[in-house]
Amino acid sequence: MSDNNSRPIILISNSSWYLYHYRKLLIEKIKKIKNHVIALSPYDSTSKNLSEMLIHIPWRMSRAKDQNLFSFCISFLRMILLIRAIKPKLIHSHTLQANLITSLVSSFFGINCVLSFAGIGRFSSSKVFSKIFFIIIFKIINFFNAYERKSRFKFTLNKSRTVFIFQNQDDINFIANQICNLNDKNFYLIPGSGVPEEYILKSPKFKNNSKWLKRKSYKNFRNEITFIFCARLLKTKGILIFLDLSKKFPKNKFLIFGGIDPSSNQSLTEKEISYYKKNYKNVKFMNIQKNPLLKEDISFPILLVPSFYGEGFPRGIIEANTLSIPVIASIDSAKKITSKYSSYISKKNDLKSYIGCIDKIIYDFKNEDIGKRLEKARKNAIKNFSEEFVVKKTIQIYNSFNLDKNRSYLLNKDLKGKNNWLP
Repeated sequence: MSDNNSRPIILISNSSWYLYHYRKLLIEKIKKIKNHVIALSPYDSTSKNLSEMLIHIPWRMSRAKDQNLFSFCISFLRMILLIRAIKPKLIHSHTLQANLITSLVSSFFGINCVLSFAGIGRFSSSKVFSKIFFIIIFKIINFFNAYERKSRFKFTLNKSRTVFIFQNQDDINFIANQICNLNDKNFYLIPGSGVPEEYILKSPKFKNNSKWLKRKSYKNFRNEITFIFCARLLKTKGILIFLDLSKKFPKNKFLIFGGIDPSSNQSLTEKEISYYKKNYKNVKFMNIQKNPLLKEDISFPILLVPSFYGEGFPRGIIEANTLSIPVIASIDSAKKITSKYSSYISKKNDLKSYIGCIDKIIYDFKNEDIGKRLEKARKNAIKNFSEEFVVKKTIQIYNSFNLDKNRSYLLNKDLKGKNNWLP
């Protein structure tokens, strides 16, 4: 992309935390190639950090009220006004509600659009009502993204105006099976947001210091294992399974990195957390911390991902792979990553299956087989799932629009403003 077109690219999400946590390198790369970039997301605890990187405009919308029609209409009107004022050359939206609103607004203004879906598994495998609801929403998104406004009262068909990014093949297959007449050329598979460079740089150090890769025999090895949970404290993320496991291994440490999600009825409450703190003595709630897997003082760490939430791509697994940390994952989480070495897979979402995986890790360690497995997972994560790789693929998609030549209905009405947006 050249700097001839000075209109900005807008990144949209239903949380500032998402953009700051998963799109940090993308923002830096967009700015590096002389493009203006603006974030449009609700104000939260990370908004201040996000605003230090780029222009952040708070978009007042509520995830907790995402099925409230009145709240949806208010969020839609706010975005209409913001997009009309900013006049971007491209919108890249994330998460379902934001994508739906973006599809309507971008069609109305004729703006090129990229829609990223972080994971639709929770809809495809959930109750019939939720599944039908999602299919209807996606059909609406797909319909409006096939049309663009050309004049005051004229809309024309343009199926190349929008592209869709999914994080795993299962989600693409589900959409293709449920919705006919889709343009496959508009579908891209990009595996998550990638492993941050910080993990890759520290990978050799963690490999050299990992107790899992030492050929030394540890007397109390089994009791030294530390189990780690890194996610929002949602029941669908497997937090209750993690807590139940702590009762089966009372001599081991269980560390929980994550916070309450007030917008979800699946989240633990403060009252429940207080109960667990009081009655589960080997469990420590560490709250939200930056890069918890990079802590170097954890003895024999094992990352547990007992989730049945339906993520698009569980980044925690490949982060652990990069650091030579064994992973035990639910079958739902594990199937999102193609490498068979990335995790020990629990075939069922019950304690017996997870305990079986723990026993397998201990067996592989005693037989010195775990080293080869962890090394294959580490090399695969660095080669195929780096954040640099993901950002490169995303910018290639941006370039496919030929943004400097394509003009939306909105930009055509303001050619002078388009050329003089920022000095």
